[in-house]
Amino acid sequence: MNSDIIKRRIEKSVRQAFEEYQAQEDVKTRFADPVFGYISTTHPMFDTFFARGENDHPKNIWRPGYTMIVYYIPFAEEIDRWNEDGSTRKEWLTAIEESRWLAMKVNAAIAELLTKVGRIYSRSSTMMDWDHKKHRYSWSNKIAGYLAGIGTFGPAGSLISEYGYGGRVGTMMTDGVFVKKPEPVEGSILDEEFHKVLTACCFAGADNVHCSEEMIAACPGGAIAEDGIDRARCQAYCATINEADPCPEMCGRCFGFR
Repeated sequence: MNSDIIKRRIEKSVRQAFEEYQAQEDVKTRFADPVFGYISTTHPMFDTFFARGENDHPKNIWRPGYTMIVYYIPFAEEIDRWNEDGSTRKEWLTAIEESRWLAMKVNAAIAELLTKVGRIYSRSSTMMDWDHKKHRYSWSNKIAGYLAGIGTFGPAGSLISEYGYGGRVGTMMTDGVFVKKPEPVEGSILDEEFHKVLTACCFAGADNVHCSEEMIAACPGGAIAEDGIDRARCQAYCATINEADPCPEMCGRCFGFR
């Protein structure tokens, strides 16, 4: 079956799963329409992130995978605004939790469709595989979203899209060839791109990081200084919200800054 046809069927299945979930009476969060991207698991930036300890490699997770299917489901615009003043933390955390359930439903829909068209597949992560020693997820869906062109990076590893900074990025891998094999890239270019990402994330120790006084003041955990975000302190504060999954999304108060 033609790869473009398969991609259209994947996207149709995802939208159907999304609409069914959004229609459930017990789901409080409003989401915007899903956005899609596809990227080769042999993209050279995956090698770079893996070699520098910032992410697992798709081939290390599942060797048969060739194409990574990436989807992004934004929160409705008002949820970003709710989180910025900290007055409605309950709604923000509800959105985080409900987006996880939505991602599981979407993953199941993709898996079912791929099975129907005769392709094998693998999930990329559990969405809760937080590495407390490295202060990050073992596998970052957001890195895949960035490489697929869905958004750019912002403070604390947030993904900033045209819809804002709130949303759920998910990935699935398949042996199907839905994208061209990437061209080789010079190592110096890959290094430059890697450092660009860390700078955009405002992580302490990255090049040319400068955090504003407003951004510093917005952090309830005291994890931000002028020269960047201390990932250990960020994790320690987020652990007071969710000990098992102390990712920056548990707070997200710095995400709206540039």
